[in-house]
Amino acid sequence: MPHVVVDYSDNLTGLNAKQLLEEINTTLIETELFSPEDIKSRARKDEVFLIGLGVDQAYIHVKAYILSGRTAEQKQLMGEQLLAALSNKKYLPQEFNKEIQLCVELIDMPRDDYFKQVV
Repeated sequence: MPHVVVDYSDNLTGLNAKQLLEEINTTLIETELFSPEDIKSRARKDEVFLIGLGVDQAYIHVKAYILSGRTAEQKQLMGEQLLAALSNKKYLPQEFNKEIQLCVELIDMPRDDYFKQVV
């Protein structure tokens, strides 16, 4: 844990999804809350989407599924640092100029309900 799912709008032309995931993973490792080998990330491009009625808007929504037991302070740190990593926009071409809604959602998973085996 965590499992990270990044949904982003198709109009983020030139978005480097691999670089975005690397930034997210690096940020999570830097919180010192997770071991690198426990972080699993993936990105999904949403081809059909609508934000209000606008065409010049885009979004990146990060869902981080974490095992229960983290303190409010740890969650606050993780959320703020992930949002800061998204805000730097290193994963986008410099000329990108659409408004982007950046969202981070932390989702607690009960420890008793998660099973894992490495084979």
